[in-house]
Parts: sequence; C-alpha cells; structure tokens
Amino acid sequence: MVRPRRAAPTALPGTRSRILSAACDEFGARGFAATTVDRIAGRARVNKAMIYYHFSSKAALYTAIVREMYGQIAEQLQAIATQPLSAEAKIDALIETLVNAVDGSRHFLPIFLREIADGAVHLGPAELALIAGIFSTVRGVIVEGVRQRRFQQVNPALAHFTLIGPLVMFRASAPVRERIRTTQRLDIGEVDSRTLIAHLQMVARRMLAPEEGPAKD
Repeated sequence: MVRPRRAAPTALPGTRSRILSAACDEFGARGFAATTVDRIAGRARVNKAMIYYHFSSKAALYTAIVREMYGQIAEQLQAIATQPLSAEAKIDALIETLVNAVDGSRHFLPIFLREIADGAVHLGPAELALIAGIFSTVRGVIVEGVRQRRFQQVNPALAHFTLIGPLVMFRASAPVRERIRTTQRLDIGEVDSRTLIAHLQMVARRMLAPEEGPAKD
C-alpha cells in the first residue's frame, strides 16, 4: 500500500525570520554544540517540523546565520576598498563599517566570540573564506597605503587585529564593566558608536602614519 505524501507544513509570513532570530539568540547564548533544535523551536514558537521545512539541519541553520553575518560585512568592506579614495579615507571607512556592523547586531559578538572559543570548528570552507576575505580587504588597503608611502611598513595581520581587537573587547566587556560600576563604584562607561569610530580612526592613523609624519590629503 502506497502511503500518501505528507504535506509540507504551512509557513506563516515571517516564520523564517523568527526562526533565524531565535537561533541567533540560542547560538549566541549557548554555542553550537549546546543549542538544540527543540530550544530554537520553543523560542521561535514553532514546531521542529517548521524548522526542518526551512533548514535541513541545525548545522544548515547555523551556516545560514554565519554566512549572512559575515557576507554582508565582507561585501561592504570590499565596496569601500574599490572606491577612488585615499588609503587613509579607506581605513576610516573600513573602521566605521566594522563598528556599525558590530553595534547594529545584538547577535554578532556572542556568536563570533563563541566560535573563537570553539576554534572555528563549526565553520566550513565557505564561511572561513568570508572571514578570510574580510582580512584580505583590510590587508589590501594597508598594502596599498604602504606602496603609496602614505603608511609605514607594518605587519598587516597585527595591524588588522590592532583595529578589530579593541572594538570586540570593549563591546564584549560591557557586562563586566557594568558590574564593576555597581560593585566597585568605578565607572568604565559605554561610549556611542560615533565616539568609538573616531577613537579607532585616530589609533589607526597614528599606527599607520609614515615615520616622517602623517600623510596629507
């Protein structure tokens, strides 16, 4: 006897977005290994069948999140790198884009830091290529500035993480700084995006400026 095919679950408008948002919360809070499809379904207020209707597995759902997260940043940075701007202006624009990307997403840092702690074992070649592309874009702008003698010779990897590290650390440490403020009465307060962008741009220009002094536009 041939069994009738099961009908696909009816997806309401916005269901996929709700699943993605719930998954971001769970992956960010628990990491990939400790997150279950059951928890994602409960947070998204859908059944597991609906999740599997949109994504073939937990890994596929995680991959979709990571690719969207890094893909958007990679595209924005690459667009800046190809503009007819000075190397200094490109660095300024890259920093602004990175800060806005981190500050514009409550999911980016938790997932990013969890993946660092796990050694990126849940990222496939395509996802690693996106991250590598971000580094390559920043490195390319630095190399361009060195070639034009607008920047001094620096190690591109160290320069890249000199720019990224303070952004990640400062934003990620917000809960710790809040506890210090309330228990130790020492205010190591938050700053808005504009202030953080200006500070990191200043750091970058001083780090990259040729030894004889900053290049002039």
